Amino acid sequence: MRLRSGWQTPVVRARDLTQSASAVRPGADAALALKTLASSGLPGLVVDAGGSFVVVPASQVLRVVLPRYVLDDPALGRVWDEVSADGLADRLAGRHVSDLIDALGWDDNGPRHMVDGDATVVEIAAVMAAAHVPLVAVVDRGTLLGVVTVNRLIQHLTP
Repeated sequence: MRLRSGWQTPVVRARDLTQSASAVRPGADAALALKTLASSGLPGLVVDAGGSFVVVPASQVLRVVLPRYVLDDPALGRVWDEVSADGLADRLAGRHVSDLIDALGWDDNGPRHMVDGDATVVEIAAVMAAAHVPLVAVVDRGTLLGVVTVNRLIQHLTP
């Protein structure tokens, strides 16, 4: 315990800030995973990569659905009409969650996207910042407890 102004305040751990989340497997259908992401309200998709958990930020799903020329020059997005734009998610047809991970350029030697339940708020913040992800998986003994989002972390850090 740490002391603050003469009061004993318990240290907050990752498990205290966790909200529920489910994970998908790399071989899962990307379009279904996108629907899971949309209904979860989370800023990213949690992928169970066999004992390691990877976060695909929602914004990065767009790397897979947007044409390369629009990524290279966003102004070219103006040539798309609304009907075509509404069909962007259709570009995930036949793709897998592993394609989303590949679009990130993630490798096993990169920053972790997970913490254990005893991680402090500073550890959580450091993982988010190093990995450029808006949430981290909270894992104990290989089991996903849930996630801590950047919004939840900031809410805790601000008085």
